[in-house]
Amino acid sequence: MNLYIKNMVCNRCISAVKFVLDELKLQYTAVELCEVTLKTEPSAKQIDTLKERLQQLGFELLDDAKKKLIEKIKTLIIEQVHYKEGDERYNLSNILSSKLHKDYSYLSHVFSEVEGITIEKYLINQKIEI
Repeated sequence: MNLYIKNMVCNRCISAVKFVLDELKLQYTAVELCEVTLKTEPSAKQIDTLKERLQQLGFELLDDAKKKLIEKIKTLIIEQVHYKEGDERYNLSNILSSKLHKDYSYLSHVFSEVEGITIEKYLINQKIEI
C-alpha cells in the first residue's frame, strides 16, 4: 500500500517519517520523497495516529488524488533541481509527462489550479533556493 505525504523535501524528512513509522510499528518497504510503501494496510486507528504525528512534524498525509499528483510533481522537480548531478540539460515537461503518465498540459493545469502558481514558477523558486 502506498501513502503520499506532503512537505517531504529532503533526507531529514525521510528520516523523520521513518522514525514515526517505526514508532507506530508500521512496516514499510520504501520511504522516498512524498511516498511511503507499506508492507500491509494499516488500520483506521493507525492512519489517524499517523496523520496526527505527521502533522506535528509539519507533514500532511494526502488522501485527495489531485494533491497526491501535485506532490509527485513537486518531488520530481526537487529531485531534478537539488539532487541531479552534473549540468545535464533536461526538458521538465517531458520528464513530468513520462514519469507521471499524463499529458503535460493536464499536469500544468492541475498544478496551477491547486497551488496558485505555475510549474515553471515553482521550478524557478526551487532553483533560487540552491
